[in-house]
Amino acid sequence: MGDRAMQRAVLLALVVGLVLDAIVITVAAVTADGPALIGALIGTGLTLVVVLPTLVIAVIGRRMTPVTMAAGVLGSWAVKMLIVILVLIVVRDLASVSTRWIGLALLVGAVSAVTVEVTLLMRSRQPLDVEPVAAPPEDDA
Repeated sequence: MGDRAMQRAVLLALVVGLVLDAIVITVAAVTADGPALIGALIGTGLTLVVVLPTLVIAVIGRRMTPVTMAAGVLGSWAVKMLIVILVLIVVRDLASVSTRWIGLALLVGAVSAVTVEVTLLMRSRQPLDVEPVAAPPEDDA
């Protein structure tokens, strides 16, 4: 049940992030100029970079050992942060790309996705069933 809840939470988070980013893209296309639209599209791509590795780990996590899963989570986090930073460095001085719209799309998509994921996981927490340890017999000596 916990694995299914995790997969469902991450998948729903991805859908919510992409729907909200689609709204940002639409607003950029209708109300702003070309650089805004390109920025919104790049921000949406970065949203996928942030959310998709979590979905992949949620799906394949069942077959991983705890150490392998921890390494996968840590490694994927490092890689996605590196990609986001590198993309932002590359486009920061391009006049054809609005970094403000990149930030807006990334904020709306990734932060909302993470918020949905955390909320759903908190609601679906499994109780921790721990057997009490029997106390050793006391010596009357």
